[in-house]
Amino acid sequence: MKKVLISFLLVFGLATFSVSAQCGEAVRKMALQEMGDSQYIKDFSIELIKNNGELKTGLVKFNVLLNSRNHYRLNVVNGSSNASPIIMQLYDKDKLEASNFDGGKMYKAFEYVCRTTKVYQLVFSFQGGEEGCAEAVLSLVKQYSSGEMGF
Repeated sequence: MKKVLISFLLVFGLATFSVSAQCGEAVRKMALQEMGDSQYIKDFSIELIKNNGELKTGLVKFNVLLNSRNHYRLNVVNGSSNASPIIMQLYDKDKLEASNFDGGKMYKAFEYVCRTTKVYQLVFSFQGGEEGCAEAVLSLVKQYSSGEMGF
């Protein structure tokens, strides 16, 4: 019985390692390179594992504080074995503000000009609840003066 338990833990550990190993430091470096010349703020490691018992699509949420009069860029790099690209969405409560999936097309990044300082939700998911991993980066493109924003 002890051997079976140890074998099970070993197999489970290797399976978990193989999913997270796909989105290691190399994927993070690619995401950092793709942010371009904008100023780094924060990076996000995303790992979604499909749960066959759930009917809901798996997703992960991060709270991010965005400041008014700032122009942000959010870019994402998918793990090499993802079945489909990850969807990245920015919400203000229940209102979708921006997404990398728009008009049936998937993009590597989107930009957002913040008009109100508050906590927003950054949501990552796969269509159909698939599993996979990704690395995303939030960066600052530009800060505007109050006169430039028109309010």
